[in-house]
Amino acid sequence: MTAQKKTLIAIAWGIGASVFLSSTFIINSLISGSGGYWAWTAALRSTFLIPILGGVLLFKRQLWSTLKTIGQYPMLFFKWGTIGFGVLYTFLALASLWAPGWLVAAGFQLNILAGILLAPLIYPDHRRAIPKRPLLLTLLILVGVVMMQFEKLRSLDHAGSMLLSLGLVLVGAIVWPLGNRKLLVDLEHKKVELNALQRVLGMTIGCLPLLIVLCVVGYVKSGAPTYTQCQASLLSAIFSGLIGGVSFYQATQLVSKNTVALAAIEATQALEILFTLIGEMVLKGVGLPGLYARLGFVVITAGLLIHFWNTWNHGRSEHQKERLLAAELSSLAA
Repeated sequence: MTAQKKTLIAIAWGIGASVFLSSTFIINSLISGSGGYWAWTAALRSTFLIPILGGVLLFKRQLWSTLKTIGQYPMLFFKWGTIGFGVLYTFLALASLWAPGWLVAAGFQLNILAGILLAPLIYPDHRRAIPKRPLLLTLLILVGVVMMQFEKLRSLDHAGSMLLSLGLVLVGAIVWPLGNRKLLVDLEHKKVELNALQRVLGMTIGCLPLLIVLCVVGYVKSGAPTYTQCQASLLSAIFSGLIGGVSFYQATQLVSKNTVALAAIEATQALEILFTLIGEMVLKGVGLPGLYARLGFVVITAGLLIHFWNTWNHGRSEHQKERLLAAELSSLAA
């Protein structure tokens, strides 16, 4: 498979993932509005995800090899699972207490910038370099994100609560790409090959100690979770955790050695704002977005299309370099 074809497939995976990942923000917003306790919201989604992923991997005959790998490197999965999954969903659940789902989704898009800026701290090789053009395109997308929410931000009351919520989302936006990328790098270093399903299960099992703490806190503070909260968390586990999470991890795994393509894949998550708005319009009666929101979406779309075009051209130039190198090596051998 050529690098360009692999990139196109990865982008398709990323766009599909954003559809399902947006369900986290919608469901958290619905649970918060119905009085569900935040600790149960944070814990139940990942708790339900473990048997779901385990069943899928058992069917694919990959469960025992996955558990064996987790047993070989327990601290690796504990560390990045707790950071990349445990902290992420705890902070998103808390943020939903003080802000609507669309605002949480908008703030979370900072992860596409964090993924690029964290590169020097994550990678030991050529991927340490920050790609300048993808960085500028990512900033363009974030300008669209701000524009898209400008009208709603102006109408929000309780600015202090809103800022607290955005602070929690900002932490989540950092730990999400950090946990994902660092686990990939550490597995590469140890020469361990796991597919997207296996990695998600490993990170989910890794955050089990934090999930247990959250369950205890939830039970002490509010008693057992309600049936509605369990049902919503199960749906979140299926749509966001299984379908969305695995699709996104599959996308990043396809282009894990290409920082330009990786930035484009992470940028597809900006579409989560659109899908979250649509979901809240249907389920919560949120009104149609105004002029600023429509202009913001145009900017986001333009940024994503330029991102994809830049990634395509980069892949084509890299392919040409590989062909020239192969031709030179062939002529030397002759």
